[in-house]
Amino acid sequence: MAKEPSIVARFFSNKKRLMYVSVAALIVLVPTVYFYFTTLNQISQPRAAMIDQLGSAKLAQSIRFENRSFVATTLAFLQSRFPLVDYYSDNATVEQYKELGSRNYKLIVWRAHSALDQESKYVAISTTERYGSQNYDEYLDNDQLTLCNVTGDSDLNKMYLGITPKFVKEVISGRFENTAIILLSCNGLRNGYYSTAQAFEEKGARVFVSWDEWVDFDINDHAGSLLLQYLFSNNDTLSTAIGRIPAYSSGSGVQVRLKYDPENAADYRVP
Repeated sequence: MAKEPSIVARFFSNKKRLMYVSVAALIVLVPTVYFYFTTLNQISQPRAAMIDQLGSAKLAQSIRFENRSFVATTLAFLQSRFPLVDYYSDNATVEQYKELGSRNYKLIVWRAHSALDQESKYVAISTTERYGSQNYDEYLDNDQLTLCNVTGDSDLNKMYLGITPKFVKEVISGRFENTAIILLSCNGLRNGYYSTAQAFEEKGARVFVSWDEWVDFDINDHAGSLLLQYLFSNNDTLSTAIGRIPAYSSGSGVQVRLKYDPENAADYRVP
């Protein structure tokens, strides 16, 4: 007949089981805690982003302007100052734009198509998504999204979704705390059309840089390269860097210049 284990034996047996359970719990808990704090640390670190909607393969060939050299140079500049740099191109979508304010970006270089809303006086920044690709009727009905006719074709299904000032203020999560946004796109700071820039500023952006007229893509990239060189290699202030970039003559013969807003961001330097 087997002898019943003593109280002491049962105690040590239970203790051993508890130890096994504790060890198993630690095996699960330690990676979880590590992952949580690593993720939290990554989110809290200053980041930069390049959004290259112009080079996306999702665009119609007639309006796609790929420039790998400019992309590589821009990413190298950003990586020289920021520990984390994100790149968007095909994924320059409505859903990704919604998250831009929550990713702690301190500098965004945004190469994109845009369109003017002449009635409401704002510039819409285009995504890579065409009308009808997703159900965004609620955003369209609320004027948070609009349609950008960047192909010149009146077919709605060939138009691209663009974000509006209301999208920036009401849909984008988080804030652009002290973020510099360089929008390499037509009309971002066109006279009388500052509401998109001001929406980003109300959301915390330190400064908004863009063109005051329509601009050709080759001029856009050339001036963008100069601006980044002055800001990163020379460590110039924004006003100095912008002042060194000449006015250009666009295809229509109109003079086009890079500008910044607000004026009190003149002494901004890349952190």
